[in-house]
Amino acid sequence: MSRTAPRDGLRLRDLGVTPGFVVTLVLLTLASQMAFLGFLLVMKHLSDGVMDTRNGATAMGFAVLFSLAVALSGWYGHLRTRLLGALAERLGVSLRAEALQAAVRNAVRTDMAQGASVLREITKVQALFASRAALLFLELAGAVVAILVMFTLDTKLGFIGLGSAAVVAGLGVAMHLATRRRLRGSAQAMDEAEIELSAQLSHPDLVRGLGLVPATLSRWQHRYGAALAAEEATHRRTEALHEIETLVSNLLQMGAFVYVGTLLFDGSATAGMLMCVYFLMSNALHPFSHLMTGWESWAGGITAWGRLRRAMRQDSAPAPLPRDPAAPAGLLLDHLAFHPSGLPAPIIGGIALHLPPGSVCTVQGANGVGKSTLLRLVLGLLPPTAGRVLLDGQDSHHCEREEFGARIGYLPQDVQLLDTDVFNNIGRGPDAAPEAVVAAARAAGAHAMIGHLPLGYQTQAGQTAGLSAGQRRLVGLARALFGEPSLLVLDEPEVGLDGTARAELRTAVERVRLRGGIVLVVTHEPQTWADIADSRLILDAGGRWETQTGRRGSALMENGLAAHG
Repeated sequence: MSRTAPRDGLRLRDLGVTPGFVVTLVLLTLASQMAFLGFLLVMKHLSDGVMDTRNGATAMGFAVLFSLAVALSGWYGHLRTRLLGALAERLGVSLRAEALQAAVRNAVRTDMAQGASVLREITKVQALFASRAALLFLELAGAVVAILVMFTLDTKLGFIGLGSAAVVAGLGVAMHLATRRRLRGSAQAMDEAEIELSAQLSHPDLVRGLGLVPATLSRWQHRYGAALAAEEATHRRTEALHEIETLVSNLLQMGAFVYVGTLLFDGSATAGMLMCVYFLMSNALHPFSHLMTGWESWAGGITAWGRLRRAMRQDSAPAPLPRDPAAPAGLLLDHLAFHPSGLPAPIIGGIALHLPPGSVCTVQGANGVGKSTLLRLVLGLLPPTAGRVLLDGQDSHHCEREEFGARIGYLPQDVQLLDTDVFNNIGRGPDAAPEAVVAAARAAGAHAMIGHLPLGYQTQAGQTAGLSAGQRRLVGLARALFGEPSLLVLDEPEVGLDGTARAELRTAVERVRLRGGIVLVVTHEPQTWADIADSRLILDAGGRWETQTGRRGSALMENGLAAHG
């Protein structure tokens, strides 16, 4: 399967959970149980026969067999645990990179909190396979073997074991049903409280600067306290029910023990059989007695798996399409539309626009008319409802993202720098050529500023690195210009820049235009770009739009007509 091919949902087979893998786990479980039964048989024979003969050599031989059976049982159980641990690790490695991309696409489509929740689902699924809950259903095979052995020892004893298992299993299901709604509600309340706090603290300077910390914490503490109280109440109920279940299991075990004791008194059973029944009943009831605890882990893991499958299906990387050879060079918005379900009117209404190489186009409009949505569509971050965006014939949404991303430069309103140094931020990673990084910094007018930083290009540039807003914007602009992209997208780039920096920005845009690149500028200050813009795209509410020829475009048209005349 191609790494970028869309998935119709995750399958365990894709992660190595094949029938052979499952059979191996079952066989290891049965082998562990058979070794354990060997231990019981050795113990029974040692108690019933060898002790009476007082044969030391025979007792020593059985002690060796006893030790071997115990060692084999533990070794097989260890192998089974290692297999499940390897599966959990393989799941994380296989899904982490793809799920990270899905989380980013989910964050673009919805919000950052929901995008981050996609990554949390992987941890929950991994925890399921790495926990004892994953062994619960495998140990049911051991419970079946133990009950069958009890049938071979005594038919009534077998029915006692079977009935006890049924009672414990039914009690576990009843307890699960009694706590299921509470568990889900408390977990959801806790998740919502954490998401709310993360959202409110995503802009710490604003919260602290306006003195909103007490109000923020007061609101969050109220929700968190309610969620914590619900969680504690659910935990108390679960613990109480679990204690009842443990008491019932012990009583059932004691009942089987008493039954074999009566057989021992009338000579129908032996002391060895009495000891065997104690361990057999423990093996028969143990998986069922932990059914509720294990089921909650399985239910949480299965729910997380379902959400992960839906997220990967909905936000999976779209299949790349080949370039359209009939498309014109440059940027083509081919009747581009975006109309989310539930809205009475589209946000973007069928824009038809062609920007040839060497074009500068400004995007204007009031707040909320869809400028940011248009940029996401142009960059291929959102799937259009209708139409398409082509850059030199390549669909921006259906593309190999790594290859296409290298041809794009993007400066958002809120510049987010990676938690690494300036060099890695500008070069989009550690493998960039130093001369290309310096060239991008010079093109952005950031080279001199970087030279005055404490460590130059090795200065940290993350969220808490201490760079000013203007410095961050210059580094972000250098990153956008890195590699001489074919398309440069600027979202209100002049915000926060002084007169000198604005002049450098205009010079950088002019250089992109002169080498044949395309520049798309979202701006509330169209006069800043009036003399270098070839065209203007003006957006209005309800998806309405119009294009106008810019001052430079008009001048070029007049010069062309004069030359033609």
